[in-house]
Amino acid sequence: MLLSAATVLFSSAAPAQEKNESPKEPELSYETFDQRPGSGWRKIADQGKYLEAAKLIDRYEKEAKALQEWQRVNLRFHAGQLYAAAEEKDEALARFRAALYENEPAESPIRWNAYVRATIAFLERDREKLAELRKEIAKGPRLQGAVPNLDVVDRLVECFDEPYSVAYRGKTKACK
Repeated sequence: MLLSAATVLFSSAAPAQEKNESPKEPELSYETFDQRPGSGWRKIADQGKYLEAAKLIDRYEKEAKALQEWQRVNLRFHAGQLYAAAEEKDEALARFRAALYENEPAESPIRWNAYVRATIAFLERDREKLAELRKEIAKGPRLQGAVPNLDVVDRLVECFDEPYSVAYRGKTKACK
């Protein structure tokens, strides 16, 4: 669920798209495209090409076959993060809203919808809602000794007046 970084996927996506030469990302497995450092969208994001990486995720979700709901939810969330990092707030909010489960799985070890809503509250500049959702997340189950995503939401609270790309990472002079 982290916005992680890697290296270059291909030298220039724009010329390939102009020539209708599509990279083969939709043929990659979900794990390779979304979860593996140094692969898929993460290579592009690592170069700071957030908008390009977000659009690649959008295309992957549309073209990839046999994605499960949880995979689509993760892809939409990651696209939302990238649009937010590119300061495309409306696109980011649309992806985050699409990343909510209509019926969040009861067995989930993560308070996913609360985390997504906290991210939305941050982008909408709703400090009160963000604080409320942070409390909900803090009451969630522990996974490997920590409450999943609580650290991220804490950074969003701590760096509330900063852009998403700064707040998400935290630990900068701008947030102190």
